[in-house]
Amino acid sequence: MKRFLAILVGIMLVAPSLNANAQQVLKERAYQISILSAWTRTESVPQGLDVGFRKKLAEGQYATFYFHHEVMPPEAGEPPSDTSDMKRQWDSMVRNQYPDVRSVGGEVPKVAGKILVNGTYELTDDGKKVRRRYTYFLAGRKAFVVQCSAPPSQWQAALADFDTMLASLQPSGYSAEKQTKSDDSARTELKRNLPTLLGSFPAQWTCSLSDVSITPGTATAKRTLEIKLIFDRSDIGDIYRATKQLFGMMKAGKTDVDLNSLPVEIRPSASYSGEFIKYVGQVWGLAWGYVANCNPPIERYKLPILNSKGQRVGSVSISREDGSAILGGKVTVSDAARVAGMYVFE
Repeated sequence: MKRFLAILVGIMLVAPSLNANAQQVLKERAYQISILSAWTRTESVPQGLDVGFRKKLAEGQYATFYFHHEVMPPEAGEPPSDTSDMKRQWDSMVRNQYPDVRSVGGEVPKVAGKILVNGTYELTDDGKKVRRRYTYFLAGRKAFVVQCSAPPSQWQAALADFDTMLASLQPSGYSAEKQTKSDDSARTELKRNLPTLLGSFPAQWTCSLSDVSITPGTATAKRTLEIKLIFDRSDIGDIYRATKQLFGMMKAGKTDVDLNSLPVEIRPSASYSGEFIKYVGQVWGLAWGYVANCNPPIERYKLPILNSKGQRVGSVSISREDGSAILGGKVTVSDAARVAGMYVFE
């Protein structure tokens, strides 16, 4: 389930018949969609999204239809049957990004796949009040996150168009497993989409992206994805060192009694270790989908941790094999010693 939650960013049934007022069917390599009359493709889209269309509703008012698409790697496994926890985490992510957000009622749209998350909200974005619906669904091994927005007063006028286009959105026919991606393409996508995830972290975990790189493999080193993260908190170094110590103790098989008897000086920092690993895990979990089809394969995921001054305090890494075990649900948090051994702190 972790992989599906990480996308922010974020898997087929026969596609519904096309609406009579569809203007054209747009077929791209990764997807196809029916575009209705009066909707035009936008030249730019918000960070974290890939494709966008808009329709003028009134003077200075527009409805927008944006979406992100991503091939899920085989190791992601199947989504959970109960997605309520995913919805709660999605609501939390939206609240972190838009402080004035409130949930509003709305019907579940029809899609050419399985809906994992669907929610309608009213919020202020870029100084304007909008009603927005997010729909996250899977069609085969393709994941789509669709964002439909309109002024609250114009929402009902745009809803039929939203639902028609959403129902027509589906993957183009190709085998995801046979696709390969260049390093340059993977880096570009990560640099574009990771900031959206980082921007959803709570204020006390404000984090920004410093750089993304892929190091070549050698006789002594594996091909590695490096994502440098800058945490804007003065105690990030202490938190990193406390987390490293805790994971070392868990790897050694220490009991809860041992873990609860940490030296007094590191207890305050250690109390943040769970959150630290949570956000680090979200980053490599999201990155997984963007580099899963790189060839040669990326064999290690490394996150150097920097403080607010850009100084390196350490790094956390995990192998592709171990990451597959976690994402596929083959290893759970109950296997504390095993999980702790999968993370390497430098």
